[in-house]
Formats: sequence, C-alpha cells, structure tokens
Amino acid sequence: MTLIGIVAIGVSLVLVGVIFTQGLTARTATASLLILCFVLFAVGGVLFSGRAFLKWPIEETSSHLIWERGFIIAAVLATVLGLALLEDLLRGAGDSFLARLGMVAYLVAAGMVVVAETMYVGKRDWIYPQIVFYVLVAFLAQAAIGIALLQTGMVASWAGWTTVIWNLAWLLIMLIVRPADIYFPVLHHVAPLIIGVALLVG
Repeated sequence: MTLIGIVAIGVSLVLVGVIFTQGLTARTATASLLILCFVLFAVGGVLFSGRAFLKWPIEETSSHLIWERGFIIAAVLATVLGLALLEDLLRGAGDSFLARLGMVAYLVAAGMVVVAETMYVGKRDWIYPQIVFYVLVAFLAQAAIGIALLQTGMVASWAGWTTVIWNLAWLLIMLIVRPADIYFPVLHHVAPLIIGVALLVG
C-alpha cells in the first residue's frame, strides 16, 4: 500500500504541475480525469490483489471490501466523466457521432457495473449478466472513441490506433479464451490512460 500510495501521490503532483503550467482547460481537465481513473483503479487493484492473491491477513471484511470496490467504482465514474469531456472535445474537432455513441454506451455500461459492484459488496455474489454486459459494451464503446480520435486527428494517431486495437483485441480474447470469466476491470482503464497521456503531450 505504501508503494501504490507513493505512486498515486506522484501522479497527482504531476497532474497538478501540468495544470499549473498549461492552465486548467477542457483538454487538461479531460486528460487529468482519464489518467486519474487508472490511478484510482490501481489502488483498488492492489487491495484486491492483497486480499485474493497475496493472502493479506484481512479476510473479506466489509470495510476492506468497501474500500477495494469503492476505488474500482470511483475509477469507473472518473472514466465516465473523462469520456464525457472527451466527447465534447471530439465534437468540437469535427466528429459527427462516434464519440457521442461511445460515451453514451460507456455511460450505460458503467451504470450496470456500478450496480453489480455495489451488490457484490452487500451480498458477496456477482450479478454476472450485468458484468458481461459491461465488459462487452465498454470494449466496443472505447473502440468507437478510438475511431473518433483517428478521424479527428485531435491526438497522435498512435493513441487512436492503440485504443481501437487494445479494445477489440481484448474483447475477442475474453470471448474466446475466458468466456466464463471475462471481468478484468484493469483492461477498461488502460485505453483512457493512453488517451489522457496523449492529450497532455499532444
């Protein structure tokens, strides 16, 4: 936890520094939220790994699960906000519908997974159809946003191509290799991180 805390603080300081030097604009706010979603997930991911794999002496206590799943839910919400701002930027850059389609689709999927996550905290059981819906729609939604990035040229093309390929490739891998267990939330926060970095450096 100490290491992840240091990393989170470091990333936060970098974002504050970027905003201080570049100013608080729609672009820097969008980039900050998209990067923040990965940082928030990383904290929840460490808590999950400690409980599930490293066998930290904590058992599945309610307080630990609330923190663990709470960070993961916060990451989803930060992604929604970041994609909403990104959709506005892409529309201003000339995208006609793909960014809005992707953002609305991700918003609907996010609502599903937040309900599933909160139900898991309460009942210790997943509502798997909602999880499957989130995974499928989130991958497709982010791929659509990647195509919008390519069409508008708002960021370097590598970011758009990486977003499209990452989401479509992992969608196929999950459906073919792990159809019975396709929920790996980290996969949905990598592309936003890449887009956020591209917005800052571009």
